[in-house]
Amino acid sequence: MRTFGLFIIPFLLFSGMSNGPSGVSDPGNTDTSAFEFTVPNEPNMLFYIQRSVNENTIIYALKLKPDGSINSKDPVDVYWRRYQEDGRREELDFVQRTFVYGLRTKDLGDKIELRCIGFDKMPVYVYKNGAGTAARHAMVVVNEKLMLLDRVFIQINGGTYWFPNVEYAEFSGSDPVNGAPISELYYR
Repeated sequence: MRTFGLFIIPFLLFSGMSNGPSGVSDPGNTDTSAFEFTVPNEPNMLFYIQRSVNENTIIYALKLKPDGSINSKDPVDVYWRRYQEDGRREELDFVQRTFVYGLRTKDLGDKIELRCIGFDKMPVYVYKNGAGTAARHAMVVVNEKLMLLDRVFIQINGGTYWFPNVEYAEFSGSDPVNGAPISELYYR
């Protein structure tokens, strides 16, 4: 079984705090349609992360100023949507924000670069238009394919709470040119 070690830290430490899969018919199944997770619909959402261990979801949403421009100093709000419990919004705690799910951001003029602290090898970009506003899309390159990112799904098969066996990450979104759905598995 292949492990996806680069995602171990972000998806093992403090990763939802609730145990047990939701809607899992076969824990070894790599078809994520076996997981019936809630699809979030959050204001200004760029993308979200879900993990096979439970339905709790990490949301990455764009922060905008009153004029609609991007808050360049603090451009993204990262928080939990606790679907496994009661669906409430919950802020990341210090450890989650500082070492796991938080972002490092860099304003590059025409775009903002986002890098997840726990996995910074794959930058995500949010492009601005001339007025400094964004199209509310996160773009990423996975397996040499450019996509408008919607979702990252992390498949965990076994292991322990502190050292789960992360099998792969599935990046889902659409082709920025023709809008066709794209789904790419990423293994280390």
